[in-house]
Amino acid sequence: MISETFIRWDTRELLPGGTAIVADPPPRGESVLHGQAWDAGECPVLAFDPLPGDPPPSAERLNAVADFLATHSVEAVLVEYLDFADRWFDFLLRQSVRVWLRGHGVDFSARLTEQRWRDAYRRYELAAGIIVPSAVAADALTTLGLPAEKIHVVRYSVELPRPRPATTRDRSPDVRCVAVGRLVPKKAPLLLLEAFRDAASRHQNVVLDLVGDGPLMGEVRQYVDEHELTDRVHVHGRLPHSDTLALIRGADILLHHAVTSPQDGDTEGQPLAILEAMAAGLPVIATNHAGIPEAITDKVNGRLVAEHDVRAMTANLLELADDHAEQQRLGRAARKTIKERHGPDHARQVLLTLLGLAEAGTTARARAR
Repeated sequence: MISETFIRWDTRELLPGGTAIVADPPPRGESVLHGQAWDAGECPVLAFDPLPGDPPPSAERLNAVADFLATHSVEAVLVEYLDFADRWFDFLLRQSVRVWLRGHGVDFSARLTEQRWRDAYRRYELAAGIIVPSAVAADALTTLGLPAEKIHVVRYSVELPRPRPATTRDRSPDVRCVAVGRLVPKKAPLLLLEAFRDAASRHQNVVLDLVGDGPLMGEVRQYVDEHELTDRVHVHGRLPHSDTLALIRGADILLHHAVTSPQDGDTEGQPLAILEAMAAGLPVIATNHAGIPEAITDKVNGRLVAEHDVRAMTANLLELADDHAEQQRLGRAARKTIKERHGPDHARQVLLTLLGLAEAGTTARARAR
């Protein structure tokens, strides 16, 4: 469960030297299908092999986790994803630990369309607390009936790189666009490609780096080939996070066309790719979807269009492609937003305080000096 960027941050940056990891990946989880996508560093790890059918944890596994928690004197457990927490929740309540849950996009959308998950989530009022990335997510859980005082909005955090050199854009006539995300229905990569194709037909210098893999990869490659975009669109597939960041930081504009999935109602939480682009000083053109407008205000620090509005995304891209001054203005405002609301130091302090580990965090920082 640690292939996601925000989970990597929780394991590596939240409490260095004071974190232990239990990994229980589902049979078709990202780390199973694509290989381990995370590095635990020096953290102690208890990793289970996935089992066919993903059965509930056996008595043997429950005992192993209990021993692991005791051996490493664990005080608080942070379980990533509310649906994943269901299989471990009752067991964890019986341990001498504070049980915190951290929800992400699918937890507040697709899962809430099913009665079994709504019933499971209502048990979480017994947790020490639930951490969510946006006010939209918090509202979804309070509507379900969970106590508002148990729900805490802690926005995802990203590192703030050095400001972009003012001369970066002048090195090439190309307007480099980048799009990052799994190729799944809620990311709507085909709608994004349609918007880019329309823009490319009217602007000879726009190019696109598309990063990500997933079940729609075949359709993405087919679209690029059929519309003769191979010289304008570079489909990278899955890349290491460092390579993805390099592409984002070398681009001019980030495109993100998230929609509510027509298949299961799944939505975004607050996409890390958007936050990382804003931190790098890029203008972002995205959809007015889920938690995205909590980071982007249209025409203030980015551009927002309605879900499925391909024409509006095309129009915004063409406008920004020919207006370098507006790119810079939006990029500066975006970076300011990240500095003020999504910095890692603030997120770390809030999370450690909630988890009751503020003193341990102070000690860890003192050791690091």
